[in-house]
Amino acid sequence: MVDVLLLDLGGTLVDGARPFAHVDEALVALRKFTGTSGRALQLAVVSDFPPADPPTPAGQKARFAEYLSLLGGFGLRRHFQPAGRRVTLSTQVGVNKPDRRVYELALERLNVGATFGDCLSVTEDAGHVAACRALGMSALRFGGDFTDWSEVPLMVRHLVDPANGPNSTVALRLWLAAHHGRALAGLVGAPTSSGARLRLRPPGPLGARVAFGPDGRVVDLTWDGAG
Repeated sequence: MVDVLLLDLGGTLVDGARPFAHVDEALVALRKFTGTSGRALQLAVVSDFPPADPPTPAGQKARFAEYLSLLGGFGLRRHFQPAGRRVTLSTQVGVNKPDRRVYELALERLNVGATFGDCLSVTEDAGHVAACRALGMSALRFGGDFTDWSEVPLMVRHLVDPANGPNSTVALRLWLAAHHGRALAGLVGAPTSSGARLRLRPPGPLGARVAFGPDGRVVDLTWDGAG
């Protein structure tokens, strides 16, 4: 099951001073997703951050405010509101990832009754990917499993439920716009794990078929019909 998406920030969502290409659009899409349980997919960012000095409640509060300012500077804070539920820092636990206590606090703050088995972790750190999988989570590695954020909703859609039409529509809308500059009007029939038929908006061909690979990404696009 995938009902919760736990995201790393540095090196995963952002590269230095700015988000990677298509991160903002991918987060917009994923916030519209339904999880495996049929409830809204929950997004949270879970980051290592320097401990408060001194390590007091006031110091931790100041560190949290500092992190939120960074998140806002990247233009990503809006995707993780309310921050008290959707942002968890290692400094709030006193240990760094991949210690299970950091992820346990993240789920506690989300307060949706999720377990590790309901989570998909996305990070650039191969060691953290292995640790999350050992805890029972699904995991995707940026820079390994994928390098293009416009494909991430397709991969998440595949893990959640390949036959989910609304999730597929949202994911394919982003992918088509990013890779072909085309607008998706909707799906024709139900999607499957292997492919989907699309209705497109003019100008250009008004129909297409996509084939999905084993990880949910598009491996073939065939245009069908003239505009």
